[in-house]
Amino acid sequence: MKLATKQGKLTRLTDPQLITNEIILRILQVALIEIRATDNLGKARMLADAFHNAPGMIASGREPQETWTRILDTARRLGIETYVASLLSHVQSR
Repeated sequence: MKLATKQGKLTRLTDPQLITNEIILRILQVALIEIRATDNLGKARMLADAFHNAPGMIASGREPQETWTRILDTARRLGIETYVASLLSHVQSR
């Protein structure tokens, strides 16, 4: 699940200043597709754990930077931060 990346690139991808609610929702969409497509229950659980608070945070008016930081903190704790950051890169390249 981890993707190799240079530290500078990861830092740029995880910079909360570059995040909007629209981007978070697009990343969530990709994460939900990943959850649906995987046969790996552990992967599905980790992605769900990283993203499950995002809709509520957006709906309650939290700043996108705070929501993204929370997502990344959970992803870091689960060991999938690089993977989650790669979802941002995927969304931004579309």
